[in-house]
Amino acid sequence: MIELKVPSTGLNSHYDITDDVVRLLAEHHAGDGLAGVFAHGSTVGLTVMRYEPGAVQDLLAALDRMAPATPAEGARYLHELTTGDPNGFSHLKSSLLGTSLLVPYADGALGMSATHRVVLFDFDLKPATRRVLIDPPRPASSGNGLPTGKESNE
Repeated sequence: MIELKVPSTGLNSHYDITDDVVRLLAEHHAGDGLAGVFAHGSTVGLTVMRYEPGAVQDLLAALDRMAPATPAEGARYLHELTTGDPNGFSHLKSSLLGTSLLVPYADGALGMSATHRVVLFDFDLKPATRRVLIDPPRPASSGNGLPTGKESNE
């Protein structure tokens, strides 16, 4: 498992980690296949998206509508009642976005459109260093069960 540390300012901050993921996979001599990417924590999220200001703001606005920091009058986040932490919305946004991805990796590149990026979101209230764990595909010689491209169709 490869670890990437991302310093975060918290509260809807977002980070394009695509180049870091590719660099770390190359440094660890990853084989071709699916790379697992997991954001450690219950107030962060991962997605593949077109990383441009409009798309980011649209996503954050949609998440805010589903899990607003201040719920509608009369509503409460039960997480906040049971733990005393005022970040119930952060946990919901993380659950809605998800914390893990599988991304194709081959020939030193992620198998995504050039406009798509792997993006880490942090929804918590305070700054923190976020951990992202990357599970690289194993080289074909390690017997990971993935086709090597040298198989016969006969």
